[in-house]
Amino acid sequence: MTDLAPVLTGCHVCRSPLVEAINKKMRDGMSDVQLSKWLADAGHYISRITLGKHKRDHLTEDHEHKRISAVKHLQKQKKTIKATGDLAMLVRDYVHSAVQEGDLTPTLAEGLRAQEMIDRRQEKGADREVALQLAGILGGGATYQIIEATEIKPLRVGESES
Repeated sequence: MTDLAPVLTGCHVCRSPLVEAINKKMRDGMSDVQLSKWLADAGHYISRITLGKHKRDHLTEDHEHKRISAVKHLQKQKKTIKATGDLAMLVRDYVHSAVQEGDLTPTLAEGLRAQEMIDRRQEKGADREVALQLAGILGGGATYQIIEATEIKPLRVGESES
């Protein structure tokens, strides 16, 4: 986010919903006084001094490119999935998409650490399963066992079992 700091300023013109129209009128040569009156008539008053400062500091090609890039970046951030469930899954999905887009390059150590965390979570889930089964056995309750079905092939006369 630090790359956006020079662009995301407290400039009233930059934050105005009419920034594109204001910049166009400035490029077309409208004076700051006329522009201030036009904005006041539109219900978005900005002083001529603020408009002049904006023209000097922000109406440059470099600043415009940075501002457009910042807007795109912020819109992309708004599309981030809101955390409604498991935070670890949300982070995993976000990192996965950042790696896919090339915005993030994890180190081997970070990858191994992440895999270790996933493995530990699965182990805890398996431990809970065993604890529940033991509690059922010790409590005298019914125990359930999953039996996997296999396909039974009928033998024809003269065939061997191999």
